[in-house]
Amino acid sequence: MSRGIIFGVGLFALTLLALICIPRHLPVTSSATGHPSFSAHLENGHLTLSGAIGSEEAKLAAVTRAQELAKTLKLRVTDNLEVLEDSGAATWETALPALLAQVATLHQHQASLTVSGQTATVKGAVANGEAKTKLVYEMASLLGTSMHVQDQVTVAAGSASPSSAPAPTLTATPPTAHASRAHVQAGLDEIVRGEHIAFESNSAVLTPKGRAVIDKLIPALKRSPEAVIEIGGHTDSYGDPDYNLQLSRTRAESVRQYLADHGVTNRLTAVGYGASRPLSQDRTRAASKKNRRIEFRVKEER
Repeated sequence: MSRGIIFGVGLFALTLLALICIPRHLPVTSSATGHPSFSAHLENGHLTLSGAIGSEEAKLAAVTRAQELAKTLKLRVTDNLEVLEDSGAATWETALPALLAQVATLHQHQASLTVSGQTATVKGAVANGEAKTKLVYEMASLLGTSMHVQDQVTVAAGSASPSSAPAPTLTATPPTAHASRAHVQAGLDEIVRGEHIAFESNSAVLTPKGRAVIDKLIPALKRSPEAVIEIGGHTDSYGDPDYNLQLSRTRAESVRQYLADHGVTNRLTAVGYGASRPLSQDRTRAASKKNRRIEFRVKEER
């Protein structure tokens, strides 16, 4: 065999080998395209996030919230979320952290939430019909009037009630008339009764439990977007009064910003009162904790 033929065969073999092997070692870049979609699947203590959403910010917010829930509920989290290229964020993406908090209220054996197009499908089991109605309605409120909630939630065996009958599709329908100030105030008071919006020590940084309490308020505020809300920050009486006043202001502003970042469109104002409006005059640890608080007040529309 001539030297030229041998060289030609060898060159062909090397070229073929390169075509087969080299692509396997090239870096892979994400090229997710299409429309935003999201899925949260909870099974036997394992929460898996998947789909493709329109911004890194929305992905980070969803993953962060999932990790916070994981610590509280002792879950394992797998992040399979991708970010779409050259695609705008969907309107529902800002609601993902609050939606995940709702999914976490379902029985952890098996539950899921899927959002695609104009439909959100929620599956899982709850303790009773009242819990089911509340869950589906609050999800519809978070997603807005342009989305449909496909309800595949069941009531746990032995807990059936008349209100647990399946409702295939639910849309968050805006009220035909504005709810009264007293009605909105009563609703907010009921949600935060017995709860505490907590911050890091001497800081305006919300703790995971603090954010979880605010997440419960978001559906109620979205149901009454015309309500004007004052967010009042209060501290205990220990420390410098000027410092306490500033801390109460920054904490109230932190809550206001969190609500705005999660799609609440109410006119929100943040006010700091320092230690000027204590609920208790006692000099005990329990009284101090009671006085350190965030209050929501429905104001007259101007």
